[in-house]
Amino acid sequence: MKNLTAAIYVKSGQEHHVHWTDAFSEGLMRHGIRVRKLEYQPEKIESADIHVFWAMKASKVIRHCREYGQPIVCLERGYTDDRMSVTSINLNGLNGMSELDVSSFSNDNSRCQMHGWRIRERKTHGENIIISGQVAGDASLNGIDIYDWVNAQVSALKALGLGDRILFKPHPLETAPNLHRIQNVEVEKLICSMGDAYELAKIFLTYSSTVGGDAWRYGVPALAASPTSMIYQDQFGGNTPCAKQKWLNRISFRQFNEQEFRSGDVWDLHADRIIGQAPRQNLELTPSQQPVVERAEKSGLFL
Repeated sequence: MKNLTAAIYVKSGQEHHVHWTDAFSEGLMRHGIRVRKLEYQPEKIESADIHVFWAMKASKVIRHCREYGQPIVCLERGYTDDRMSVTSINLNGLNGMSELDVSSFSNDNSRCQMHGWRIRERKTHGENIIISGQVAGDASLNGIDIYDWVNAQVSALKALGLGDRILFKPHPLETAPNLHRIQNVEVEKLICSMGDAYELAKIFLTYSSTVGGDAWRYGVPALAASPTSMIYQDQFGGNTPCAKQKWLNRISFRQFNEQEFRSGDVWDLHADRIIGQAPRQNLELTPSQQPVVERAEKSGLFL
């Protein structure tokens, strides 16, 4: 490993980009890996054994890695609890599209126990179908218009006669002008904490937000429309707390605190899963407006 080179792409002025890529860089250097820091969208991309950046918006780097078969390490906010205190590590894709193989950790709950993460029993109260908003332009949206998607879900729910049970939970960073784009003005905008929202919910619908995973932890059924979501691949794999706990065990080995990055522990754990792993998929997902409602109805989640 001492001959490896890592290209770290830093977005100047974005404090969290700089902070967490610096933490990962320190951990790499502890393992003798050469680190080169470059601009986030460089004019010229130099060859490296791994390319590291925040989110999946460094389009020039992504194209380079796909062309030359070099792995992408994508850092992003964590998936559970205080997302600002932990950061996730992804390989060749974001969140649910990551190719970092953590399947061997399904029965290892050591990190969940350490952090107090668990799956609650399914809630028996709550009558509302809550649709989760997201910030327009977020990398996990794959280029779709989130408000067009929300309106499509509302229309599908109304066609099922469920219009009186719909609530829309805007993202806390979303701006008021965008909220007016919800075509169904009678759909109530839910302004409250996520904990209160989970109390009110019978089911959560999301395009790709991490609230889907948190809903599971709270005992609330949730469905996601996009493969970018952390719950997409597992949402029909079993609705028991045991099955969901195995999912949580796996993602606990994909998010870490600052010290774990700086110490090199993260690289020590995942190095063999990253080195030489060229992107094997098309990272440019086709935007989808397909209502997730049809799948929820077939699963009996609205009953």
